[in-house]
Amino acid sequence: MKPEKQVIVEDNSLIKLNGIIKKKENSEQKNDVQEVVKYSLSDIEKLAVSISDEYEEMKPIITVGEAVFGVNGDISFFSGLPKAGKSTISRIVVATALMPYIPPECDTLSIRSEYCQGRKVIYLDTEQNPRDTQKMVKSILNIAELKEQPSNFIALNLREFSHSENMDYLKSLFHHYNDAYLWIVDGVTDFIPSSNDETAGNILVRYLMKMSSVNDTCIVCLIHENAGNSGKMRGHFGSEAARKCQGAVSIAYEEDKKVHSIKSIYLRNSKKVEPIYWQFNENGRPVSCDAETVETINKIGDDKNYGKNVEMIGILEKVYKNLKGECLTYDILKQKVILHAPSNPNGKNSKDATRKRNDRLFKSILESSLLRIELEIKDKIERKVYYYDSQNFQLEF
Repeated sequence: MKPEKQVIVEDNSLIKLNGIIKKKENSEQKNDVQEVVKYSLSDIEKLAVSISDEYEEMKPIITVGEAVFGVNGDISFFSGLPKAGKSTISRIVVATALMPYIPPECDTLSIRSEYCQGRKVIYLDTEQNPRDTQKMVKSILNIAELKEQPSNFIALNLREFSHSENMDYLKSLFHHYNDAYLWIVDGVTDFIPSSNDETAGNILVRYLMKMSSVNDTCIVCLIHENAGNSGKMRGHFGSEAARKCQGAVSIAYEEDKKVHSIKSIYLRNSKKVEPIYWQFNENGRPVSCDAETVETINKIGDDKNYGKNVEMIGILEKVYKNLKGECLTYDILKQKVILHAPSNPNGKNSKDATRKRNDRLFKSILESSLLRIELEIKDKIERKVYYYDSQNFQLEF
């Protein structure tokens, strides 16, 4: 058999193969034909959003102070270190959802849920043993002043199961209780192998978002924070959740002030909430701090800020001592700040610990109002320069 003889003709789209003129295959067109198109155009058009569309407004389900924290059709998060008070706050959320009327004397720490109107409220506990979950239920009923557990309040303990079994239960629960008003998921990262498992974390966040929309419900998850980094939810899952959620609020115990606090990290379409401070009374019930205590707490914060400013001023005085009002570039300023920085406290003198501490210190100085920043053009190059006007400095609170 003779080999096929290919001849290119003038038309670039045609070839002559063994005397027969054929249309040349376009590789790009060929790939397009082979690609599987999963969704039809009508499927895609259903996703389009138009100004003529009518959507129901999301209803505020949970408020913290005057800010909206949880709504129907979305997910929200309470975060905090262990024993910070996350479970205590979640009890108030559930209790107020079960109360058609909240008496003025009932201290809810400025946290309120809208009455559930008989719809189901589901509490999932993946961390405590069943006895402690039962104590939690009794505490909720005590706050709500209920003698019996309502049939629409369901508390489930999932502590003994693996993350994959927990996920199977979660899917089943969303199916069977698809009309639930409010969900509390205490220990949300127990539904994935690890809080840093990127794939599983993304899938779980997306699944919770989907079910909140499909079931038109409010889902509130409790999650731990990274140690020493208040407000930063744990792992990759926490970072992804913070980007997608309706609201994220941090619960903390502030050792220097001897109080628990509630502070907003992120609230979508709502103003930032002022910090709420609370303590446990002699009966073990959470109570809001009175005005005098709050004033003392704020003074402690002011004193800490004052001390930090004094440290930064001392460093800048040394850095600019003999410059006679001259400026410094970013790199030179950083070198000099590090040179005059005090030794690392707490006895952590490793190179890595010192470097991190100096980086935080330099960042604090740049973000303060102690330096005057100007743009300078030198040799046709524009750059930022930094002045320190010590004679004009005044402490302001």
